[in-house]
Amino acid sequence: MSLDFNKGGSRYGRTTKRKKTNMILNILIGVVFIFIVVLASSLFFGKNDPATDNENQLATGEQELSETEENAAEQESEEAAPTDEEEAESEEAEESAEQDAEEEKEKEEKDKDKEEEKEEDSNEADDSETEVSENSDDPNVIKTMTNPGWGPGGTSQSEPHTSVYDEGHVDWDEKLKAVEAATRLSSSDYTLIFLGNGGSEHSSIASIKNKSTGENFKVYLEWVTNKGWKPTKVEQVKSL
Repeated sequence: MSLDFNKGGSRYGRTTKRKKTNMILNILIGVVFIFIVVLASSLFFGKNDPATDNENQLATGEQELSETEENAAEQESEEAAPTDEEEAESEEAEESAEQDAEEEKEKEEKDKDKEEEKEEDSNEADDSETEVSENSDDPNVIKTMTNPGWGPGGTSQSEPHTSVYDEGHVDWDEKLKAVEAATRLSSSDYTLIFLGNGGSEHSSIASIKNKSTGENFKVYLEWVTNKGWKPTKVEQVKSL
């Protein structure tokens, strides 16, 4: 019986070749599998990376906030900007206010002019009624003035009246009011030298000096029941 060595060698070669082919295939399959795993992991973890998500959300939020602020600013600007109709109404209101102010000013000036004219007319009437006498037995008297238009200056006091010579008292103030009416001097225009009894309970005498001219005057007053103090005579004198 003869042995066929060539036949056995051929089987061994085929087996060895098959093993090599299987190993190569297994290696290739493993490489492909690893590649797939790596690729899947990269895609999965890259998509769900928290840092990336936070950055994307932050960028989106900042963009939305910026757009919201821009829209709000534009809306405020549009609301703040007056329309043509509002501007016209504002201008009309300003012109009306200016016109009203001018009319009020003109009215005040006219009223003031009328009051001054009335006062001038009153003064002229008083002057025309004032009687002046330069004949006096007293060498100290320069001239004497009387006026039938002089009347009592009014009073807030009740009867029976008591003459008071205390500065600041209502009776004192009413005496000075009558002095100023007769001399046409305001309280700042003269210096009061004396204010006292004129010889009776219901008469008084005031001595004053005109600050601007230096002229000296004596003003004689008498009390009118329920009506106040009335000037009766004014003397311009050389000295007080």
